[in-house]
Amino acid sequence: MNEQVFHDDVFLFGRKSLIVFLAFLNAFVPLSIDLYLPALPGMAALFSASESAAKLTLSLFMLFFALSMLLWGPLSDKYGRKKILWFGLFLYVTASLACSMAQSMEFLIAGRILQAIGCGAVQSVSMAIVKDIFREGRTMENVLVWIQTMTILCPMLAPILGAFLLQYFSWRGLFVILMAGGLAGLLLSFALKETLEDRLDVSPWRSFGRIGFVLRDKGFRSLLLIFSLTAMPFMAFLSASAFIYENMFGTTSQGYSYFFALNASFSLLGPLFYARLFRRMPRFLFLTISFGVTLCAGLLLCFYGSSGPWYFALLFIPVTFMGSANRPVGAVLMMSQLDSDNGTVVGLMSCSALFFGSISMLICSMGWNNLVIAVGTICACGGGICLALWLNANRNRTYRLPRGES
Repeated sequence: MNEQVFHDDVFLFGRKSLIVFLAFLNAFVPLSIDLYLPALPGMAALFSASESAAKLTLSLFMLFFALSMLLWGPLSDKYGRKKILWFGLFLYVTASLACSMAQSMEFLIAGRILQAIGCGAVQSVSMAIVKDIFREGRTMENVLVWIQTMTILCPMLAPILGAFLLQYFSWRGLFVILMAGGLAGLLLSFALKETLEDRLDVSPWRSFGRIGFVLRDKGFRSLLLIFSLTAMPFMAFLSASAFIYENMFGTTSQGYSYFFALNASFSLLGPLFYARLFRRMPRFLFLTISFGVTLCAGLLLCFYGSSGPWYFALLFIPVTFMGSANRPVGAVLMMSQLDSDNGTVVGLMSCSALFFGSISMLICSMGWNNLVIAVGTICACGGGICLALWLNANRNRTYRLPRGES
């Protein structure tokens, strides 16, 4: 194996197992959200809390997860990937245990915030490791496609598993399962060797100054805004879908999990179709079509999405499909703009995307009379703005192509 692509001794169990392990680490966020989504309405009723308060366990999770990435990314560039990964997994396990013991909505929200901060460390390190090891543009893209494909299985299966478990356990048992996942990740992390070759030789405070250095790169900055906005539609769906299906359309929690899995299955197909078909298209054309489809689907959701659960599900599928298909492309383009500061780059990518995603969740919590229109509006506006910014970036040539591409 070429040294530039992979070092055989990085992970005790080999290359393929490393990719599976990195996918498992990337799955902590969707697992932490989707496993307990079917229980959200019931949790609100148990604590005599409003729907808005229950949705704060999602929106604040994403907000603090995003902000923590600005902390963990630069610190992993200074102290190495493994130390940050160990601390993040330990914090995640502790916070999951606290959530399982919550006696009030306020305590649960606090536990979710700590869980989010731990997730931030895990996510920032796992993506930085990808860039540490797989450096060629197309090689990195291949790895990201497979990691994303495997990771998407979690949001597909988690709501179904969560709804099934709720028939036998309370929602507290779901957090115990998340705690067990954190413990498994912690044990497996001991098989990983340090992947950071050149650590930042600065103080911890000065390491945060690398955020400004990275943001001064015009190409990275323009792409960061575009691909951060693409997170808004699906985050809006995550925040509102349980209430749309169960409260607005009257489906059961089990029925909701099936609709959620249907949508997630197209999220799985997105990167696979890109790898097999769309990758042959020029990046410019593919992303232009992707953003245009999201815009059109959002408008159709506003007009027809309230007609029934199947209308809403089918009209949101193009948003999910295109959003997942363009994710590896966006990640590779952004990570290729700088040759250093991998942790900071990844931290900014995730932080910005999740910050905008949290905004869309907060927008959905603003007391809309019709949450379908809220989701449709976010999709249409997000797709339209991304399309305009993408066309402008290409017209002005504000970014460079990945390594190995002309």
